[in-house]
Amino acid sequence: MKLFKKKKEDLYLSDKQPLTLSGKIFLAVTYIILISWAIAILWPLFQMVLSAFNGKQEQYLMLNDQFSFSLKHFKYLFKNTLFLKWAKNTIFIALATAVLTLIIVSFTGYAYSRYRFKGKKVSLMAMMLIQAIPTFAGITAYFTMYSVISSINPGFTRQMMLVLIYAGGGIANNTFILKGYIDSISTELDDAAKIDGCSNFQVYKLIIMPIARPMLALIALWSFIGPFMDYLLPKVLLTSPETYTLAAGLFTLINDVRTLNQPAFAAGGLLTAIPIVILFIALQKELVSGLTQGSIKG
Repeated sequence: MKLFKKKKEDLYLSDKQPLTLSGKIFLAVTYIILISWAIAILWPLFQMVLSAFNGKQEQYLMLNDQFSFSLKHFKYLFKNTLFLKWAKNTIFIALATAVLTLIIVSFTGYAYSRYRFKGKKVSLMAMMLIQAIPTFAGITAYFTMYSVISSINPGFTRQMMLVLIYAGGGIANNTFILKGYIDSISTELDDAAKIDGCSNFQVYKLIIMPIARPMLALIALWSFIGPFMDYLLPKVLLTSPETYTLAAGLFTLINDVRTLNQPAFAAGGLLTAIPIVILFIALQKELVSGLTQGSIKG
């Protein structure tokens, strides 16, 4: 009986042993680092939100205790800038990039995972090496490609060129990621489907892609976010303010003395986050339900 009680007293809620002194110190240091990191990220965001709604702010962001709720910085964006055009341009580029990337990567990821062909490893490594080259390094090649394509098709715009650059730049990395995900899907599902009379394309469409929906959703999200975050390429390739993306357009509010308005820049940053948040909420359902739906279909 005493032996039973002793064993019962030694039982813990988890299988892990109690933390030692060094373990507690390490855990405390970890929490300090995480809290410091959170403060370093959240404090600037808090100041940005505060400045966007602070009517006391004028051209410059001022860290003071004076606050008066106002929407004048948002009104400035819509009345005195091309914010709506910038938003329209950015959403078009982001959606086109996400769709084009998904179409291409879904085929390349499936092909590299399920097919055997000569040069498979070499081409995959070559794509990864090309991915390591900075995007801006190929700016001369981009202008040359745009000149050639626009001479053949006058309707080809610089914004379309941006879509090709963003989508093409993400193919290698996303193919590698999706290939690894599809590799984890048992080939027995493919074999069973082929026994039932499915072609390779039907296996791709009805079996693999539904199961891979969580990873496809993640790829779509990152492809959509890219054009919102990039400033350099739109600033170089897009020569007219009417064709700017949000990043390039809003940056004129902090780097040009003639249009300087830092609180309006903060307000624009808040509005820029709205499409990304909406897409994240929509795709969050896919991340949860994609696996179960794909398994049922399979």
